[in-house]
Amino acid sequence: MALSNQTLKLGPPILASSSPRRRQWLEALKFNFEIWAPEVDETPFFGEDPERLVQRLAKAKAEIVSAVNPGRWVIAADTTVAVDHHVLNKPVDVEDAVRMIMLLQGRRHEVHTGLCLACDAESHHFVDTAEVYFRPLTERQARWYAGTGEPMDKAGAYAAQGVAALFIEKIEGSFATVMGFPVERFGELVQRLGLLTLWLNFPPR
Repeated sequence: MALSNQTLKLGPPILASSSPRRRQWLEALKFNFEIWAPEVDETPFFGEDPERLVQRLAKAKAEIVSAVNPGRWVIAADTTVAVDHHVLNKPVDVEDAVRMIMLLQGRRHEVHTGLCLACDAESHHFVDTAEVYFRPLTERQARWYAGTGEPMDKAGAYAAQGVAALFIEKIEGSFATVMGFPVERFGELVQRLGLLTLWLNFPPR
């Protein structure tokens, strides 16, 4: 995709998220970017599967921010944890966190991250999935972890990049996807669109 003169005048991309993990990824990639976190109702629709949920929410976040920032590229993402296709969102309290951790312990679950890259009417989106295997935990251990406070703002009530890394037996798929930003597929997308040249002055070939 050749970049037009108009595209070359665009400002830096906008991250439509307040997630510190996603901000850290863009900082690690040396992007200059702005943050604009929209308010979106993340309640799943009745019968909505996890993949459709994260795709819908990522697109909604990108569209809200793009609508008030014409001519700007917007990066949005959403992550959820699912066990037996049952969505585990952020826990509402410590007891809910313990419940989720006990559902996940000693078995495999899926982490789905949807990502949307949009600019005006142009939109690109995908969902990436990783499988995470937890070691067995007792309820006492789950309560100890919930008591650290780490699970309280995380989908599925755990942070793979934090203390919960000690509970993970293995991950099949991208660790970045589990963190909430599938950087491998994002990198392929922005390079294919020519945006790495715009944002990082990366040689096209």
